[in-house]
Amino acid sequence: MTRYLIRKYLCSDNCCGRKRVGIILGAMGIFFDLLLFATKNVAGILSGSVAITADAYNNLADAGAHLLALLAFPLASKKPTRRFPFGLGRLEYLSGLVIAGAILIVSGRMILSSVEKIVRPSAVESSPVVIGILLFSIAVKAYMYRYNYRIGDMIDSAGLRSVAVDSICDCMATGAIILSITVQEFTGISIDGWTGLLVAGCILTAGIITAKNSLAPLLGTKPDVQTTDRLYEILEDLGGIRSVDDIAIHDYGPGKKILTMRLTGTVGSHTVQAIRQAVGEQLGMDAVIEISEFDEKSNNRPQSRQE
Repeated sequence: MTRYLIRKYLCSDNCCGRKRVGIILGAMGIFFDLLLFATKNVAGILSGSVAITADAYNNLADAGAHLLALLAFPLASKKPTRRFPFGLGRLEYLSGLVIAGAILIVSGRMILSSVEKIVRPSAVESSPVVIGILLFSIAVKAYMYRYNYRIGDMIDSAGLRSVAVDSICDCMATGAIILSITVQEFTGISIDGWTGLLVAGCILTAGIITAKNSLAPLLGTKPDVQTTDRLYEILEDLGGIRSVDDIAIHDYGPGKKILTMRLTGTVGSHTVQAIRQAVGEQLGMDAVIEISEFDEKSNNRPQSRQE
């Protein structure tokens, strides 16, 4: 499926293909998470496990998060308008932030339920049906992690990467539940409440990571070392540049980044055009360049100009 989507929609790397892939993956995520919610809820009722029931509601929250992503992709792909000259690309980051909020709320609910189960422990009823449902859940979430991570990395989507992180944490959480059932079968000791607490911790960690990854582009961060090194390589062979300062990246959504910098030296228009073209081709960004011309004889710097 992943290869099909890449071949059909992403080979040309256009905005329309990106939107279609986002919608398809969002719809798939809603279907899978609602399926897991229904099956885990049945498993939770059959076994009496608070950890399984809490994990089921985590999948319900994930379905809501996929719905947000489904809505965010078409909106984020809209063309710039007079009111929003940089487009609505940051809605993808906002959807990732909302997903993080949902994950954190679910983890808080799970912590309360798990503490109650620790205080008032009760045995968990195990059966082949319950174990089968949990193993099926791990397989589905592992598959969701694979395609969300691969395509999210390819199209630079914070929302899809957040879903991938959440999926792998769900695998770990469900694995811990199976472990607790196995321990009870062999020792007779119920650790369901403690397992629920461990599951909640995994989900809480996923929520924090998701929030951090979604907030970073919204708040703004300094350019990474790889980007600055590549920029210096672009500028290295050009004559007349004495120094480069105030490098900043303004992120308006995937594929909509603007690189700003101030160059000191004697820089002609043809050099500026060469820099902008190289930045666009090699870094995938538009470049806004401020130039402070340096007079070698008088050591005076005339008024800056912007290109």
